[in-house]
Amino acid sequence: MPQLDLQYRPASYWDHADPIAAIVAGIRGQNRREMARDFITGRAPECLGEIDPGLLEDVLDEETRDALGAGHPSWMGGEYLPDCLPGEVEIARIVLASVLRDVISIRARRRRNGGRILYRVVDEYGERGEPGWTCRPASSVRPLTMAQLVELIETARSPLFDVGDGPLTEGLRDFQVDSDPRGLVGFVTVESEFYPDLAECFGRRAAEWLERRLREVVDEAD
Repeated sequence: MPQLDLQYRPASYWDHADPIAAIVAGIRGQNRREMARDFITGRAPECLGEIDPGLLEDVLDEETRDALGAGHPSWMGGEYLPDCLPGEVEIARIVLASVLRDVISIRARRRRNGGRILYRVVDEYGERGEPGWTCRPASSVRPLTMAQLVELIETARSPLFDVGDGPLTEGLRDFQVDSDPRGLVGFVTVESEFYPDLAECFGRRAAEWLERRLREVVDEAD
């Protein structure tokens, strides 16, 4: 497999080199985001016609959001993430193949004086005033390298997600494992509009996780 550039660092989190990324990056719902990308790139089936402009809004009104969720619960994924803080952008997201297609969002914003970049992780279940996610690094002078972002994601922790001491994405899969881990390789995916190879990076980590789990199954059988 081709080598991934773990030292890749985007020039900025506030400028998109890809115009499609600039359009879809603010769409909160995961299904809507993917649908918008398919329509814009021409991958959507022609029988679907044109996309409703209202579905391209960053945040849906409550009535439309409830209607989509009533059609299938996966349409709720990402729609209940908290609002971004002033000047804050999402730099990556973790998507779970759960019934509700839960989303965990990694975000960045600059300090008011324009200095360091501050990071935070949010999900769709935290309540105001409750302990939230912790992540490291919590700030940086420049945008993170891909290696640093991977470290931030894998070491992020929340009291609502009991995943143990290992990498976050592995813990999210392990929590679902019963007897056959092969069906869980795609349970956790990670994507980013700023890091083109991030999904591939975590896809390889998922394959490594599966290989270890299958070895454990064989060892237990022996």
